[in-house]
Amino acid sequence: MSGETNQEHTYLIGLDIGTSAVKGVLMSAKGSITSREKSETAYQRIDGGGVQFDVRQLYRLTVGVIRRLAGALPRGGSIVGLSIASASGNTVLVDEQGEPMIPAFSWMDQRVRDEMKTVFGKLNPDEVHETTGWPLLESFPLAHLAWLKCHAPKLLETSSIICMSTDYLHFKLTGKWSIDRSTATTFYLQDQKSAQWHSPYLQKLGIPESKLPPIRSTGDMIGRITSEASADTGLVRGTPVVLGAFDHPCAARGSGILDEGQLLISCGTSWVGFMPIKDRYRSVSLRMLTDPFLQPAGPWGAMFSLPAIASSVDAYIRKYISDGPDRYREFDRLAVSAGPGAGGLIIDPSAEEISDDLAQADKADIARAIMEGTVFLLKEKIDKLEAAGTCFSSVTLVGGPSETFPWPQIVADVLGLDIRTVNGSCAGAVGAAMVAGIGVGLYEDEQDALKQLVFPELIRKPDPSTATIYETRYRQFLNKYTTLGSDAK
Repeated sequence: MSGETNQEHTYLIGLDIGTSAVKGVLMSAKGSITSREKSETAYQRIDGGGVQFDVRQLYRLTVGVIRRLAGALPRGGSIVGLSIASASGNTVLVDEQGEPMIPAFSWMDQRVRDEMKTVFGKLNPDEVHETTGWPLLESFPLAHLAWLKCHAPKLLETSSIICMSTDYLHFKLTGKWSIDRSTATTFYLQDQKSAQWHSPYLQKLGIPESKLPPIRSTGDMIGRITSEASADTGLVRGTPVVLGAFDHPCAARGSGILDEGQLLISCGTSWVGFMPIKDRYRSVSLRMLTDPFLQPAGPWGAMFSLPAIASSVDAYIRKYISDGPDRYREFDRLAVSAGPGAGGLIIDPSAEEISDDLAQADKADIARAIMEGTVFLLKEKIDKLEAAGTCFSSVTLVGGPSETFPWPQIVADVLGLDIRTVNGSCAGAVGAAMVAGIGVGLYEDEQDALKQLVFPELIRKPDPSTATIYETRYRQFLNKYTTLGSDAK
């Protein structure tokens, strides 16, 4: 059914609900990107480390992006499906009328202290990882719900649905509750292998399974655009809405990363390395974030990350480069003007406190050193995987930095590998559009989709002389900032 129904006037919408922005693409069934849209998100920081947001405002941003994409539909075209990739892990409580009861907890929320121990006792980190697929982190829904259990138990008791922000968006669009296995992983309440809610955690929290969205598979149709959502979005009532996935697995789909040996580097609020992996046990044993990806027939996904590294980079830029609206353009320009090695300057952007020792340094060297330090952190992660026996046949870079000149070239030179860029900051949204196409029958699966979709790509090759400079600089970086310096000598 895939090839014959794939016509020039058939279009798909893919959304990427990220931490910093809602992005979307209108994509033809052949892979041509007709329109790209983006709206910035906003958060409220509260005393005690809380980070929260208005999920109703997130819905308004989302339907605004959809409306603009729908408005770009060429004459004679039809939008046959929509799907969402998302950086989830944001907790939402909903009442009987389907309205949020409190602001959503962001995955960046840090208000949890001893509440996890109070509710769950001494959790075994290895058991949590094996069950959920992710290492134990106290900033995701399992922790949010423990905090609510301790401080606002009535909210949990009186809530009608306990979900995440993506599930709420699906409900507002279709009137149906549902969650895919990939997104459910970030909930920390799913037994990942069985794709069932994990009753021991629910019992400790006092949450009945009936309050959670049903778990289904990526590519399943949730429902169709309701009359109200049609008015909000400009989409035709009845347009299918298809379950997507976590943002990085969607970006892997949107950049053609489907096989073991391929590595995706997704540069967003966090920089995430994503690799298809056949053996789930190996992913868990390597302490990686594990995703169902192409299960049950295909590989799992394994991820490592530089958490919230973009926020750290932004803090350096604001302090030493510029605090203006065009600061990233200036940052890129300065980094290009500096030579490899940043004049001897070494910066670890992930350090807890911003260095105060740079006031006399050249701005261009600071910009270059920030980029180089970020990529050195990335290389450190990759080196550990290679030391454990993982081999990569190709590396692809996506996300906003992949659309600039300096970042991809520095990655190529530091890693000493060819770097492929495809679909840039829209890779997650393109992957979601691909999933929508699978869900409505345009493509049989991801492999079939990639046979039909044509995406332009660019290859950056490492410069041998620059790569040699970076070999030395990387060892110096490790010696200065990590305990692994002796291993790099």
